[in-house]
Amino acid sequence: MKKILVGIDGSQESINALKYAAKMAKLTGAEILGVNVINEPSYREYYRDLSDKLKAEAEDILKKAVAEVEMEGVAIKTQVDVGSPDDVLAELAENGNNVVMIVVGASGRGRGSRVFVGSKTHALVNHIAAGLQCPIVVVPGNSDNFLRRL
Repeated sequence: MKKILVGIDGSQESINALKYAAKMAKLTGAEILGVNVINEPSYREYYRDLSDKLKAEAEDILKKAVAEVEMEGVAIKTQVDVGSPDDVLAELAENGNNVVMIVVGASGRGRGSRVFVGSKTHALVNHIAAGLQCPIVVVPGNSDNFLRRL
């Protein structure tokens, strides 16, 4: 099944990106794959509790985001990954997941571990230039009027 990959960091911009993706999924019959990426501390053994807390927080962010678009009636799967958001999203798009589009918000939470935009969007665009075969849609934070018109 075709998938629309959405970077979700809990910001309003990422929720708007998910809403846009839900409308596109409804039009195309695609499934949504919502992803939250966390940076795992490099000293794992010292930060195991922190890592577990970050994963639980990431799962909560995804759960709340999915609740925002349930009424659209589209299939949504979610996952938490560890790494750099741009690398994780590009890898998911490249590795046989049948991703036809990546959707991100225009600005993220501003927390270093969960930024899907700005320099991360630029890095995604660089992946496209290097051969990534799907478009990236960047949804602005003030897109309520735009979303209503869809």
